[in-house]
Amino acid sequence: IPNPTPEPVPPAGALTSLCTPTPAPAQSPLSHPELISGSTPEPVPPSGALSPSHTPNPNFMSIHCLSEIMATTGRNVKRKYSKDYIKFGFTCQEKEGMDLPQCVICFKVLGNDSMKPAKLKLHLEKCHPKLFQKDEDYFEQRLSGLKRQRLDSTGACYKNTSSAVTASYIVAYKVAQAKKPHTIVEQLVLPCKLNDISVSNDTISRWINEISQNINEQVVDEIKKSPLFAIQLDESTDIALCSQLLVFARYMVEGDFKDEFLFCKTLDTSTKAQDVMEIVNNFFEVHGLDWANLVGVTTDGAPVLGSRSGFQTSVKQHAPMVTGVHCFIHREAIASKTLPDQLNAVFKGLVKVVNYIRSSALKTRLFKRFCQDMGSDFDVLLFYTSVRWLSAGNVLVAGSDHPCGASCWFLRELARPALERPLQAKFAYLVDIFGILNKLNLRLQGKGANLFSHQCIIKAFLDKLEFWIVRV
Repeated sequence: IPNPTPEPVPPAGALTSLCTPTPAPAQSPLSHPELISGSTPEPVPPSGALSPSHTPNPNFMSIHCLSEIMATTGRNVKRKYSKDYIKFGFTCQEKEGMDLPQCVICFKVLGNDSMKPAKLKLHLEKCHPKLFQKDEDYFEQRLSGLKRQRLDSTGACYKNTSSAVTASYIVAYKVAQAKKPHTIVEQLVLPCKLNDISVSNDTISRWINEISQNINEQVVDEIKKSPLFAIQLDESTDIALCSQLLVFARYMVEGDFKDEFLFCKTLDTSTKAQDVMEIVNNFFEVHGLDWANLVGVTTDGAPVLGSRSGFQTSVKQHAPMVTGVHCFIHREAIASKTLPDQLNAVFKGLVKVVNYIRSSALKTRLFKRFCQDMGSDFDVLLFYTSVRWLSAGNVLVAGSDHPCGASCWFLRELARPALERPLQAKFAYLVDIFGILNKLNLRLQGKGANLFSHQCIIKAFLDKLEFWIVRV
């Protein structure tokens, strides 16, 4: 194409008018039979034979050439795998006719654009720094183990064992749900000679850890998608004197609230507020949770987790708009422990009787035989535990359900000729009161509860109290 004299550059926005050819005058479709019959129109003459009305614009031609160059350079290049890449710990996995590098250490599959020595070496240096100095023979051994496992879904071994692996995961999940030790599977299932299903102690333990990690990742992802969330904390010491921090989360999923267990960590040394804050803050940083989305923190009112100098004060430094709440179920349980002197003496006397009977094996057997002779449905007394909210009501109900009226009280008063009648009335009064409080506690617990439902339950309980006061 001859290069004519350059024309002046048009102003911005005028490029379209220059690139668009001059429209031909409108003609009737009858003058072009190819538009009606569907035949191919006549070919456009060569570029050198264009008429003067179609003289090319130099700006349009330069843009067209630039677009062709960009399309050519932006074309994807399929890189091939080289056997020398094994020294970086990578093998090849073919997918849809494309070679993908796969690490023989972590089994991670990278993209085809990572099929470069520099990127493969960077993966080994960053993800597996301890293996950076290993020789090629070490990675060859890991490659042979990878080939035996056949982790890719196209392998025949995967197809044959996928159902067996699924069954092994289901067994591990059921064991975790039942809160049984993972060693029970090897003791019960392994003697059945199920060769296709791996149920060894190490396998079940590894499956349980993977399931737990997967569930935790799902919960964290849902919290990230939720605009707001709240947490509830409780620090408790088990029978092994191990202090554990339990954290639950409430967040929104598809317009509804959801309660899930977040994590459980051990407080190795002290149980101060700064130790609790350090554990929670590290969990938030590792999983990418934003403090700005935290709107509520609920604790049991302990000084460590309190609002004066405890955990809630530290949280407000990260999230000033957070609201601290003292669990009102815990407050109700604390208030129920306050009894008048007369009723408290009766309750302490019952606790002494229970401890007196349960402290000796002989006394326990004699009491069990005594209850059987009396035709009682219950022949075992329950220990009282002050930290358990329902313990007091359960102990009283267990002591009053015997057909003898309160058989343990007769054992308590063996030295007396008869049990005082006012004492029996007070005991019956305690049984009724703590039974009602236990029902209230159970109604306030559970998933899906909120402030409005709890307010209605507590208001109804207060109205009942006024009615009972009139009856008494």
